[in-house]
Amino acid sequence: MVYLDGVWEFFPHQLLDPLEIQGMEPDTFLYVPGFWGQLKKQEEYRDLKYATYRLRIVNHGLPKVFSIRNNQINSAFRLFLDGNEIMHNGTVAIEKEMEIAHYQPGIRSVYSDRDTIELVLQVSNHHHKKGGVAESFQIGSQCKLQRQQLFAAGMSFLLIGSLLIMAIYHLGMFFVFRKDYSPLYFGIFVLLMSLRVSATGEETILLVFPQLSWELLSKISYGSVYLAPAFFILFFRSMFAEEVNALFAKIYASIAIALTLLVVLTPTLLFIETLPVYQLFLAVISINVLYWLWKAWLNKREGAITFFIGSSLLFIALIHDFIYISGNLRGFDWFPIGLFIFIMGQAYVLSIRFSGLSRKNQHLLKELDFQNKNLESIVEERTRELVNKQNLLLEANQELQEQKENMLAQSEMMEQINDMLEKEKEKSDKLLLNVLPGHIADELKLHGHSITHTYPMASVLFIDFVGFSEVAEKLDPELLLQDLHYYFANFDDVVKKYNLEKIKTIGDAYMCAGGLHDNANENDVAATVLAALEIRDFIDANKEDKLFTGEKALDCRIGIHTGPVVAGVVGNTKFAFDIWGSTVNIAKHMEASCEPGKVNISEFTHNYIHKRFLCVSRGYISIKHRKNLQMFYVEGVYTPKT
Repeated sequence: MVYLDGVWEFFPHQLLDPLEIQGMEPDTFLYVPGFWGQLKKQEEYRDLKYATYRLRIVNHGLPKVFSIRNNQINSAFRLFLDGNEIMHNGTVAIEKEMEIAHYQPGIRSVYSDRDTIELVLQVSNHHHKKGGVAESFQIGSQCKLQRQQLFAAGMSFLLIGSLLIMAIYHLGMFFVFRKDYSPLYFGIFVLLMSLRVSATGEETILLVFPQLSWELLSKISYGSVYLAPAFFILFFRSMFAEEVNALFAKIYASIAIALTLLVVLTPTLLFIETLPVYQLFLAVISINVLYWLWKAWLNKREGAITFFIGSSLLFIALIHDFIYISGNLRGFDWFPIGLFIFIMGQAYVLSIRFSGLSRKNQHLLKELDFQNKNLESIVEERTRELVNKQNLLLEANQELQEQKENMLAQSEMMEQINDMLEKEKEKSDKLLLNVLPGHIADELKLHGHSITHTYPMASVLFIDFVGFSEVAEKLDPELLLQDLHYYFANFDDVVKKYNLEKIKTIGDAYMCAGGLHDNANENDVAATVLAALEIRDFIDANKEDKLFTGEKALDCRIGIHTGPVVAGVVGNTKFAFDIWGSTVNIAKHMEASCEPGKVNISEFTHNYIHKRFLCVSRGYISIKHRKNLQMFYVEGVYTPKT
């Protein structure tokens, strides 16, 4: 995986497509990632609203199929690779009315067999204060980029889930202890922070609301963080009332609410101008809060030291992210980490506080019980009542004992029934897995139907016996079925050995495929070819044995083609897993165009395995209803000379 950081050719005030930009010399060069404000000719580029970037990567060393991931670009872009558009966010435009701002990280897989690739990037920005490429493009294998994206999204969901659970817990605590408002303020503060986290970084909120506009997303992102200080100060005031100045707390809360109203009522280009004011406001709050915490610490208030450490880490993370957002620092957001540590610390303090209240209540109950025991008249009356109730309880206990024995007997019977049901379920699951792939079987059990899957790199293998009809006419049907079972059972063992999927048998033809999963690569293609060679060798060995005994021997043709297929289960009864697409048809043509005893592969399969196997080109061969295709015979596994 590579970050495309560095100096790009830059064409300001122009939206050029790949054909227009050919042969043009750039006006200047610009470092990516970076904002347009870094340009030295400030007067010339003061009102820059759109531009084009170009980058050539020479001898890149990437595989033919690789992926590109985009990050934050303000506020719309189109990306071309070797003249073809591969991804975009929003709609780039020269005029503000035509531009549609949008941002969402994404990964796009592309194919290129060139040693030098050219990237052309169109960017327009009519909606944000800072235009340009805010974060790096990444290029590399699809597996690594998807793993990185899933990890980032997973961490974001983990943090959001933790924050939501914390918020619900403290709001529930407020409804139990209504006289104390600290859980209410803290719960609302945590809710606002979870909203902020969901609208930044990987922007996980778009996974739930994909049609959310860029403008509304910006209001959620800024509005949540602008309003949070109001509830933070109120929470702090409720925890340390003696140290926190009430007038200052009201002023700070009012300023936070006023800034939030600006975000709600004005467009992004206007309210984003308040960011320096908010940063200054937050700095003042931070200094004041740390001072109040220092006083609380000196006064030995419960939880003051935990508050001080958590708040310090949170403010350090905020300062780092302000510098990071300004483009003067590289790295990643510290705010989610600082926020998580701060909230966990405050939750710990609140739990200690309320557990103290619980202990105090228990102590009061014990004192009340002690006083009650000293009231002799009440005790005597209560004793008589207890004796009567005890007799009733003894009778009730006897009845309960009988019911318990009955329930135990029923429980044993239910356990036996459950064991029987579990065994039957295991049998049915095993039978289903013998017919369908594991993930397809799981879908059928979960949903009652199978979801259609697309596999871009499947290797389809066809085996067909030569002269089977002549042998079938001379053999007894029972012996013929035994022979077919002998061959197909051995084919099944080979398919299982190389982690392929058996699709079906059609008469004397056998069909299987490799790479029917989301992370297919050239190793799956190689596994399919290895399986074909092992099946060929098995048939050759069996042919020699039969010729030695004077029996009629069967020979076979084997064909393989690699490409995209659609897979799934159709119908409501007698479920059968199958695959469709031109890849299946071409694989069948590979088998039909093969000589007996050979393994014939297409050019596409050859491109993936030619470094690992000995292959002989057959040139371009005509097949029915298709253009000529280049074919290869696989002779064996390539062994480097020592």
